[in-house]
Amino acid sequence: MDDPVQRHPTRAEQLDILATLVADAVPDGGAVLDLGCGVGYVAHLILKKREAISIVGVDRNADALRKAEENLASYSGEFSGITGDLENIAQCAIPAQPYQAIYTALTFHDLPDTAKQQVIGYAAANLTSGGFFLLYDRIRLTDTALFPLQQTIWSRIERVHGAAMRTADSYEGYIEDLGTDNRPASLADYLTWFPAAGLTPQVLHLHGNVALIGGAKGLV
Repeated sequence: MDDPVQRHPTRAEQLDILATLVADAVPDGGAVLDLGCGVGYVAHLILKKREAISIVGVDRNADALRKAEENLASYSGEFSGITGDLENIAQCAIPAQPYQAIYTALTFHDLPDTAKQQVIGYAAANLTSGGFFLLYDRIRLTDTALFPLQQTIWSRIERVHGAAMRTADSYEGYIEDLGTDNRPASLADYLTWFPAAGLTPQVLHLHGNVALIGGAKGLV
């Protein structure tokens, strides 16, 4: 199965890290929740590494869910798709069961901050004791003085990988380019929201301004 996005030059490495973390941590027969599953690409990466797990995928696009079920039909692990909008996660008919892992990939920047916090809270409430939440998404840049350093990082990524992650002539241009629908949260936001929901946060991988953040639910 080919990556349906293929825009970020470091995406393949970061998604492989995410998939490896889930596959290594979730035992056979364990339950995993994919929030914003799309056509099932990340679930595919996980099931390639560990088939004998159950993945529930949530997405608001019914056509994408049907495609995900087609794409994942050859794996022995069960995949079930649930139509639901993460902006109203409490209204999603997600099966009530303890999940060993919950993850989301490049979905949070589409959500308003209140919905981000609600989804993080939902994840914390529905993880098993010792389970974890993995969030892979863009991070909002917030410091004008450091922006030239970020431009240098973007230039290096393009030079090394042969493709650009993002570019902007100025910090003001970066903010303008985000527009109103592209709403990444800052790293400081996530490091506040995770503990507020009962998750211990850790930045697991950061390249450019795209981060993989883990949140662990404490043992009880």
